[in-house]
Amino acid sequence: MKKKLLAVIAALFIAGTANVFAIGIGAQGGFSAGTNNVGGALTFSVSDPWYFAVTIDGIGSNGIAVGVTADNWLANKKIQNTWGWYYGWGVAGSVAIAGDSLGIGVAPRLLIGTNIRLAKVFELYLQAAWQPTLNIGVSGDSAGIGFTAFCIPVNFGFRFWF
Repeated sequence: MKKKLLAVIAALFIAGTANVFAIGIGAQGGFSAGTNNVGGALTFSVSDPWYFAVTIDGIGSNGIAVGVTADNWLANKKIQNTWGWYYGWGVAGSVAIAGDSLGIGVAPRLLIGTNIRLAKVFELYLQAAWQPTLNIGVSGDSAGIGFTAFCIPVNFGFRFWF
């Protein structure tokens, strides 16, 4: 009897920690209004409500930018069954290279999106963020600081949850 009770407690403990340590990984694509960049990303989450992406932007232009985002979902409310919507805040950073130019960007983010969880292991989502960006650039012998108030990345993607 004690062995059965111990086995049940162990199974409940493992099942309970599976939700705490669920890992989501997937891919996303998107467009950034205000910068006219098209890009892709690897997206992942190691603990809800934090969601991360490693991005590559500027595909099709004369340069490339590699960035990271970290978003904290404040709420993920249900609309109907497995369909929901979420909002939150986050931060972003990027490094861009084009010819002899180098740029670094940092930004806060406010985001809103919608998602569908299918079979609890597959998620589809669409989101937009307002991301006002401070840019520091170096080109040849000159350097400058700029600000882009209207930068709105719109992304769609999927994640598998383990």
